[in-house]
Amino acid sequence: MRAAHEPGRRSRPDLDDVDEVIGASRWSNIRFKLERLVRKRRLGVALTLAFYAGTGLLGMVEGGHWPAVRYELANLHITTANALGFRVVAVQTEGQLALTDDEVLLALGVKDDTALPFLDVKAARERLMANPLVADATVRKLYPDRVTVHLVERKPFALWQHDGKVQILAADGTAIDEFRDSRFAHLPLVVGPGANDRAQALLAALDLAPKVKEQTYAAVLVAERRWNLRLRSGVEVKLPETDFSAALARLETMQERQNLFGKWITVVDLRSPARTVVQLAPEAAEIMAEADKAAAKARKKAGQT
Repeated sequence: MRAAHEPGRRSRPDLDDVDEVIGASRWSNIRFKLERLVRKRRLGVALTLAFYAGTGLLGMVEGGHWPAVRYELANLHITTANALGFRVVAVQTEGQLALTDDEVLLALGVKDDTALPFLDVKAARERLMANPLVADATVRKLYPDRVTVHLVERKPFALWQHDGKVQILAADGTAIDEFRDSRFAHLPLVVGPGANDRAQALLAALDLAPKVKEQTYAAVLVAERRWNLRLRSGVEVKLPETDFSAALARLETMQERQNLFGKWITVVDLRSPARTVVQLAPEAAEIMAEADKAAAKARKKAGQT
């Protein structure tokens, strides 16, 4: 173990306490004094800066300005990029049909102060793809200040009512969104469990019967087997389980020739390919019953005379 003070070894003097070095030249002493003065001034400046910095920080915290200052410091790189001309000023879209501008901008994450170099296009694309209306998306940066977006949207095909809710369907039966606004109110409505998977075939058949399609406001899948059409006139059309295209063609002909939907009927039953059965409205049934009674009386009277 070494002794506390080894003989022959001297501790280095604190030069800040020395006024003059004996034996040194005059210019060396002057330089020494100047260096000592500079060291002391540096310490004073550092302490002064630390004091003002601490005072300023305390003032920001007490005044409630620290969160804003902290945000600016954390986003200094964005502010710098925007000052250099890289702020996003335009978003160009291609293939945008059902999506709104707000939905696109929200998914991209583009705001008033977004800097193009720091926009994560991969994350932006993932957010776009999370929207059920989007089948595919491509996001690109166009320097210095633009973003281009190519969209492939799923085309809304019909509305599907089931389990107390209404959803928007694609042609393949995929539910792509909830029905929230009037943008899709014009779409045909199908109702019931499994109606989404069988809607395309029915709607294709209705396209070939335009007069029936014009009057149809909803198609209800009964027991996941066959369709009932609800018409705007209040008539219910019962279609067969198979070959409903032929039944619709028959109904189209009757409507064209006889204006069937304008008569006092409530049900048209087309489930049998050999015959068409109609059910009269109660008012029509009463009128026909009275007419039959009157005809019977007339025949009886004619027979007596």
